[in-house]
Amino acid sequence: MPQAKSFTFDTYKINTKRSVITFTYKVELGYGIKKTFTDKLSFPAISKDQWEKIPKDALEPALQALLIMVGINYWCAFPTKNIRINGFTLSREQAQFWNSLYLNGLGEFFYDMKMDFQDLINFPYDENYQAPIPPKFDLRERSLLLNGAGKDSILSAEILKASNTPFDFFAFAPTPAHKRIAKIANAETIEVTRSRDPLLEIIMTYSGISNSYPSVSTFTFVAVLLAEVLGYKSIIFSNERSADFGNLTYRGLEVNHQWCKSSEAEKLVNDYIQRFITPDISTKSLLRKYSELEIVRQFVQYPQYLHQVTSCNTYFWLHPLEQRLLRKSYWCKGCPKCVFMFACFSAYLPKKELVSIFGADLYEKKRLLRSIRRILGIEGFKPLDCVGEPEEMILAMHMASKGKEYEGELAMQLFEKHFSNYDFGKIEKSVFEIK
Repeated sequence: MPQAKSFTFDTYKINTKRSVITFTYKVELGYGIKKTFTDKLSFPAISKDQWEKIPKDALEPALQALLIMVGINYWCAFPTKNIRINGFTLSREQAQFWNSLYLNGLGEFFYDMKMDFQDLINFPYDENYQAPIPPKFDLRERSLLLNGAGKDSILSAEILKASNTPFDFFAFAPTPAHKRIAKIANAETIEVTRSRDPLLEIIMTYSGISNSYPSVSTFTFVAVLLAEVLGYKSIIFSNERSADFGNLTYRGLEVNHQWCKSSEAEKLVNDYIQRFITPDISTKSLLRKYSELEIVRQFVQYPQYLHQVTSCNTYFWLHPLEQRLLRKSYWCKGCPKCVFMFACFSAYLPKKELVSIFGADLYEKKRLLRSIRRILGIEGFKPLDCVGEPEEMILAMHMASKGKEYEGELAMQLFEKHFSNYDFGKIEKSVFEIK
């Protein structure tokens, strides 16, 4: 890609009749070449009257944050330290927040692209500008819960139902899997869809630019806008404890595939929302105190979801027609997340049922042994995927081995070779400790 001379976060505009927000971004390249990109978010659940009832001083900070958050994909295509913002000003504290979110949220992107990120992210600010005191809202005691169609958000929904906490699902570009989960949970879904600029899609497809970006941070700021307009007091995610565990270090920066799901990111974003958008909307992760293995232990108590849960990220890259034709959970049976989740479920479910859910016995697949070694922590670094800590994988395979159903299989041979004299009691206490 040609080097960008400047990148401008340009405008945002709401079409209240169609309930669509359009964001524009301008890139200045060499030889006088300039490009304008547009990104659109659609909110079918919000009516024209609802948009018009929200005071401007409440709506503007949320829209400004969304302009910068949505723009991260476009900046990644044209990274430059010459960042400009059109139409509003950031304070020093706001600029520092965006510097931190972009830097940490794009750690995997920088690693993938082998990019020198030092002094690259530099959001402009006015030293004398003081952000206005954010407005207060009179909001109902109800929550928006992100529906990811996986085990985590399902468990959060069941926990909220058991505590009689009013909530609705929020789904970003919902798939058939999201809708099946919502139906089983008997929960309403607030939908949001996004249309990226077609030129950006072409650039991402053919230029080899990594698509690693802090998606959950984007979902959070979208949910804040929904909460303001539709009246929700809290936004709930289902991020687990192991999201705090990074993958590797690149040029002095910890690269964490799940950084946007980490407790650090959660606090950073929540503090920004309450300080600069509104103090009456908060975000939190309902499962933060649990390990992945503990979450699976609780999840399997709801068998109605076992053949519908979709925790393999490959599903979301399938063509929409393929997604519609599927009538049960999807597992690609080849990615590190499938390997890790198979191991976690193998600790609790009979082999026959687990193979029925996944469509294969992943412990006998030779091609998956390298992923298993990496997740166990005996080779390389933890895969850049949503997998737990090595201790969780070790304990899961140990628990599965006790039933002898996988005895002699390739993965179990590997496991026994490295962990025959391991202190499983010690890590069991750590993994299942509620922190």
